Formats: sequence, structure tokens, C-alpha cells
Amino acid sequence: MKAAVTYQPGRLEIRDVPEQDPGDGEVRLATEVVGICGSDVHLFRGDHPYSRFPGVQGHEFSARVAQLGLGDTGGLGVGDLVAVEPLLPCRQCLACRRGHPNCCRQLAVIGAHTDGALAEQIIVPAANCFPASGLSAELAALAEPTSIGLQAVNRGGVMAGDQVVVLGAGAIGQTATLAAADRGARVLAVDLLPNRLAIAAELGAERTVNSATTDLADAVNDWVGIDGPTVVIDATGLPALIRLAAELVAHSGTVVIVGITTRDVSLPVADFTRKELNIHGSRNNAGLFGEAIDLVSRHREQALKMISHRFGFEDVGQAMQLAADHPDEAAKVLVTVGGIQ
Repeated sequence: MKAAVTYQPGRLEIRDVPEQDPGDGEVRLATEVVGICGSDVHLFRGDHPYSRFPGVQGHEFSARVAQLGLGDTGGLGVGDLVAVEPLLPCRQCLACRRGHPNCCRQLAVIGAHTDGALAEQIIVPAANCFPASGLSAELAALAEPTSIGLQAVNRGGVMAGDQVVVLGAGAIGQTATLAAADRGARVLAVDLLPNRLAIAAELGAERTVNSATTDLADAVNDWVGIDGPTVVIDATGLPALIRLAAELVAHSGTVVIVGITTRDVSLPVADFTRKELNIHGSRNNAGLFGEAIDLVSRHREQALKMISHRFGFEDVGQAMQLAADHPDEAAKVLVTVGGIQ
């Protein structure tokens, strides 16, 4: 079969690789659509801690069941369209036992630790396949990034009537905006790029702020008043914005950090007690993948607005290079591997 193999940092080409048969509880999938995200770019460049060469990326994807393995395959049938949750937790560590397999100590992710979906076929556990027959292949591929934004909103305990500030309107900030607005929260989205803010408005942001031209603290105070927003979600990983999130959020409010950085963040300790702050990290999703598919299904036209570029499988190298070189333009890049839309 054909697979897009990253054989050294920044170098990808379509190669022939051996096919495999599914084992017990596994299925062979024919890949339909794959989304490229920031993690894929870092894996491609070789500056991600899980980068490995040669390797096949792709963890946001939809596919059709091509072959069932032995044992329990969860009622799946050949030809079914599925969205695939890419998490492979150990199911034994403390986090797993406490219902947090998303932050398993030994977590493996399809497309990072194992070869992913930028290939004509892929073998995955049947338990990771979620039926998506009512969706197009493109919409089904959006379930995975949507699950990450949904997890951040869950971690923030967002409810109807909450005032939520989302810092960063890239793919995860956009899905967090959609999830928060779906719950009836008021959302203010922040970014430096007007095109991203325009998408956030389409996804339900009541107000958008370009932090390159507007003082963010003043804009938030003007929007929500002196009490501050009940929840601030950081989808940037920028230390300065994470610190600002703690300053902006209301007394008794919640800051959720879903953006990733290796840098240290300095926070005023007095605010922890003065405001009795709740500060939560957020990673992947914990049992929300089905809910993410439902969210996409109920907001199909809005979800499609997140897609900025579409490529065929033969142009996957161009797709990856665009995502790597022009993150300001590439909101969500999709690669169609199969022919079904």
C-alpha cells in the first residue's frame, strides 16, 4: 500500500509499505480524510519529542472499515464510516484507573508513537472507532480536534450564561469557542490574525479582539465588566498570556491551559488565594469523543468553516509544507486519501 513517509526532518514522500492484517479486536481501515495539526508539523520538522524517522503521521482522521479482525469488533461492519480516537492508553496506571486515560503515564498516540493515517490503510483497535455514518468524511475528520476543545470547555466547567475568554483562535481555540457557545456561554475570542477571528465569530464568539491592535485587558473589562470572565481558556501556550489569564479571570473563576509550551510561567501567588483560583491543565479528551462527533453533527456548516485548505493524497507533501511554513494561513488543512466525501 502507499503511505506518506517522513523519512528525515522536513522530508516526506509517498512510498510503498507492507500491508498488515488486523489482530484480535482490531480492524483494517481504508483512510478517507486526514487533518494536519500543529503536532504533525513538529513531528514533520523533527522538533517534537515523539519525532521518529521513518514515520507516518496523521491522528485526525476518518476512514471506512475494510476488514474485521477476530474477536470483538464492537458491531462494526465493512464499509462503515468511522472517526477514530487516536489515544492508546495503558488502562492500568493511576490516571487510567481514575478515569483520565487522556493523560495516561504511558500514553501512545496513533500518528505519533505509532504509524498514523497518512496512508491508504491503517490497523487500529475497533474500540477506537466511532460510527460517523451521518457525516461526510471531512466532518468526521474534524471530530478529533473538536474533542480537544470540548475537553478544555469541560475542564472549565463551562455552563450556560458563563462569560468565557478564549485566548488563541487557531484550531483548538476555534473548537473551544464552538463548544462553549454550544453550551450557552458568551464567548470572547482573542487572536492576532483577522482571518482566525472571523472564523471564531462564525463559530459563536459574541465578540472578537485583535490583541495586536487592542489592549486586551481593556477589551475584556469593557465586555464583561469589573467582575471579569468566569472562565479563561488559553490555547496559545504563551507564558505572558497564561499570566494575563490569571489576572483577567473573575474571583472564584477558572483558568484552563490547553496550549503547550516548554517554557516556565510566572504567576503571582497572591492571586491564587485572593481569588481562590482554579487552574486546570487540559489534554486530549477523556471519554468525550462521541460527544465531539455529536457537536460537529449539530453544527455542520459552522464546523466546515474551520477548513482552510484541501489537498489530494498525491499532494500531501505540499499540504504539510503549507501547514509548516504558513501557519497564519493554514487554519485546518485536510488531505483526502480515499475518494469518498
